Amino acid sequence: MADWAALQNDVIGIIIKKLAIPDYLRFRAVCTSWNHACRDMSYRPRVDPWLMFRPNSEDGAKFFCVPERKNQIIRLPTTVSLFGSVWAPVGSSYGWVIYFSQTYGTMQLVNPISGEQIQLPTIGRKVVSKALLLEMNERNFTVVVLYGDQKGYKVTRKGYTNWSSVESKDILVDIIKHRGHLYTCDVNGTVEVWAEPPRAWPSEEAMLMPQWRFCCLVEIPAGDLIRVQRQGANKFSVWILDKGTSSWVEIDNIGDVALFVGHYSSVCFPAKDHPNLKANCIYFIDNHNNLCAFNLENGTKELVETLAIGPVRNEYHRRPQREQVIWFIPSLK
Repeated sequence: MADWAALQNDVIGIIIKKLAIPDYLRFRAVCTSWNHACRDMSYRPRVDPWLMFRPNSEDGAKFFCVPERKNQIIRLPTTVSLFGSVWAPVGSSYGWVIYFSQTYGTMQLVNPISGEQIQLPTIGRKVVSKALLLEMNERNFTVVVLYGDQKGYKVTRKGYTNWSSVESKDILVDIIKHRGHLYTCDVNGTVEVWAEPPRAWPSEEAMLMPQWRFCCLVEIPAGDLIRVQRQGANKFSVWILDKGTSSWVEIDNIGDVALFVGHYSSVCFPAKDHPNLKANCIYFIDNHNNLCAFNLENGTKELVETLAIGPVRNEYHRRPQREQVIWFIPSLK
């Protein structure tokens, strides 16, 4: 009988690179030698884009892995209260989920994979539209909170005991840190860079679209900043910030990557290592709660998966809806 515990490290490394993170966690729990090999080697498991569903029980958090088309249930240690009516996820970045309790006016960061939790300063009971991690590393993290009916945003950082308020001209719907500067997008589609001197780019389509039409900012692997604008129920436009002219240019090709957009989080993900992901596509939830892919090149929509996540929604608006899913990229740390 084969001694699986005696597998050579190079063989274990090949196996690890083919495993999704949940399978990797199970793999390293098989025996002591595999666990040590996983910790000592530089091999990392495959990372996939997931959808996080709103929890409705204490069984655990439910995630849907898009490339594999299957669900994962993850029990978060010591966080059972998160799955009651007290806590609600309001954002996700860098492998962390941001939870808000309107009941207690508190907020915390949770890593569903490692189980680590970070308590944030008390923020108050005002309804939160969304929260974002602008950065997350061993030295620092920065969390910002946006409100759907209030201009500006609140911000806190690692080691801070309170939140600072920052004013803006209009209600903000998204914010991102790009090349050391903050960029925001407001309800009119105007993008502004918070730098000296400041600069704003009004949306070319502002006169043709109502307020609250979906708009988000995403940085792609090439280092460019793009703006994703929803044009209708099943259509999107993408604009890239030209570094040379400092102007926005509409494009229909984002290369070998896919975009995953939603109210609470939007991310860009390489498609080349995932045969079940379609490059140059925007993955989104349509009005009928279907996971769909919009092809930028030919302007068509394709059904990916039917999701049971609540009643039909109006996707023209970005106001928080508790039945919405959240895009989540798992991380081991």
